[in-house]
Amino acid sequence: MIWALGLSLPVVACALGLAWFLARRENAAAGDPGDGTGGDLGRRPFRLQVVGYRTDRVDEALARLDAQIAANELLLRGAPSDPARAPAPAPVASATLVGNPTNFADAANPDALASATLVENPTRVADAREREGAEEATPRVPWGWPDLVVVAAYLGTALHVLSGLVGRTSTGYLSQGVQDHQAFEWYFGASAHNVATLSNPLFSDRQNFPDGVNLMANAAVTGLGVPLAPLTLTLGAHLTFFVVELLGLAGTAAAWYWFLRRRGLVRTAAAVGGWFTGFAPAMVSHANGHPNFVALFLIPVIVDRVLRLARGTHHVRDGVVLGLLVTWQVFIGEEPLLLAALGMLVVGLVLVLRGRLDLRRLAPGVGIGAWVCLVLVAVPLWWQFAGRQSYTSIYHPPGGNDLAALWGRATRTFGADPWASAALSMNRTEENAFFGVGLLVLVGVIALVLIRRPVVQALAALVVVACWLSLGEEVLLRGRPTGVPSLWAALDELPVLENVLPTRFVMMAIPAIAGLLALGIDAAIRAAPLNAADADEAQLPSWQPRVGGWLVTVAAVVVLLPVLPTSLQVDERPAVPTFFTGDAWRDFSHGGSILAVPPTDIVDARAFDWQLAADTMAFPIVEGYFVGPNGAPDRGGQYGATRRPMSLWLYDVNAANAVIPATEAQRLQFVEDLRAWRTDAVVLPARPQAAALRDSLATVLGQPQEVEDVLVWDVRELRP
Repeated sequence: MIWALGLSLPVVACALGLAWFLARRENAAAGDPGDGTGGDLGRRPFRLQVVGYRTDRVDEALARLDAQIAANELLLRGAPSDPARAPAPAPVASATLVGNPTNFADAANPDALASATLVENPTRVADAREREGAEEATPRVPWGWPDLVVVAAYLGTALHVLSGLVGRTSTGYLSQGVQDHQAFEWYFGASAHNVATLSNPLFSDRQNFPDGVNLMANAAVTGLGVPLAPLTLTLGAHLTFFVVELLGLAGTAAAWYWFLRRRGLVRTAAAVGGWFTGFAPAMVSHANGHPNFVALFLIPVIVDRVLRLARGTHHVRDGVVLGLLVTWQVFIGEEPLLLAALGMLVVGLVLVLRGRLDLRRLAPGVGIGAWVCLVLVAVPLWWQFAGRQSYTSIYHPPGGNDLAALWGRATRTFGADPWASAALSMNRTEENAFFGVGLLVLVGVIALVLIRRPVVQALAALVVVACWLSLGEEVLLRGRPTGVPSLWAALDELPVLENVLPTRFVMMAIPAIAGLLALGIDAAIRAAPLNAADADEAQLPSWQPRVGGWLVTVAAVVVLLPVLPTSLQVDERPAVPTFFTGDAWRDFSHGGSILAVPPTDIVDARAFDWQLAADTMAFPIVEGYFVGPNGAPDRGGQYGATRRPMSLWLYDVNAANAVIPATEAQRLQFVEDLRAWRTDAVVLPARPQAAALRDSLATVLGQPQEVEDVLVWDVRELRP
């Protein structure tokens, strides 16, 4: 905390310097002689308007722009290209192209020139961006090698975060995610198995045999598992998981960078904003084993398509594309899509109230997109809520953020105290806030300076609402109740929302904070004059206006230092027995299941690796780690299978590490359990509790066979 406060001091200094710079620039532009008197015009109160032409130059700027467009149109129509005979370019257009950070390649294209002038010009012509809606503009911004460098930096950061898995995807695992890493590898393997066998892609019986698992009712990431099935079948699910996490982190950052560039922001601003969306503490935390919350690269594309629809053109085309994008995101992750929709709702409401979003233009395209999506997901959603092994809802304990987590330090950041971070979060995969003091301070300053912009108001509102929702039913401060109710208390019983962990709502603030950072940097950079003549005209030293861009960029880098991620913790996996890496298992698998001893559950998923090693899900296993029905009449959900008596007995033996002989009544019940599981073989690998488990099972099944490095009980004769 002390270190975070120390880092916030230079941020505050940068913020104060920025405010001084903007105030001095405003006064100078208004005619302040600089002696403190301000002159007649200098007495005007400071307006929170960072960029814009002075009103007495609007007509001049428009005239120059029209002249340049006319000149370019003559060139395109075949007018003489001789510079002596061609119309002279207008000074404002020349200045725009010279100083334009977008670097439009074709200056003769009138559309490109207009986009360059209106989007990248440091001065807004007649406040056109405000009238047309800067949030709706989608200029054609070409990509060059600097953009590829930015994406390479994102990829390098993702490699740094996952560096512990490089070269050991099959022998190491992300241990702070408990068994989530193995669970998602299993999902990728199940999708590949369904593709290879032409089975139902929404269901798998490879665990919890014979009842199976409803993949739509689990975070199975089938939207990535199915298209990546060739990779899984060829190189294994371990590598697929690594690729999804790597490209998920880097791809999410790159997609938001693309989105910000399409909004007309300068490259530096978009790069900083994009980096934060991909590598915020919540993203790194979920990378411990939740690829459905890491691969969010479709979200900015969906938002961009909605903004295109808000312009009221190409309803059918853009609506169909929107429907297809949303459908794909449903199969990647429904919960991130729900959070994105709620975030867009908050932002859209503010923009509607400010008159910057016309619902009449938006409705037709969104309606077409909703219809396309509904047609495609109707059956999968029915299967999710009413199909085999479906459930209605699942109980989650109170899971709101501690208020101190909003400005705290996450575990996987440089210099963080892991114990302090653990005290403020549910677990290592749910450190969803942890923005740091400095970042919140800088974002607050940017929001205040640019508060006249409707898009800034909308993003600031989203940050507040998201953080407030994430605090759960009652606000806690360092674990102590404050007695203050949170916004979530009014929503926690609503359908669908009741299944969302409140702590995750703060993830809606990540792109909003990134957007505010990017807008602040962009505004400061645009406030600089393009040349010395402009500085002289404003009665400012040529270096002074550029200080604004430097200040905000430096401040952004400083505040992001406390959230700079470290590499994720990787531990060694339990070795896969050679019984499964070779062909010995084939002699004991004949269409039935294999019972791993003890049965697979949320704390012991090693049998998943056995399946992946043996021809990718060639045999099913008993029980497992998934979400399914609890067997009660209300069809509530639970983690794992409803355990049978033999499973509970094996769990007790393993926990006590002592021989517990089975009674005659238990022996008869255990035989019925094996029949219900349709078990071919009971397999006990070498482990510290192996002796107790072996001797206890011997009282039920007799002595086992020792096959390579496992003990096997062949129980095929018990199958019905």
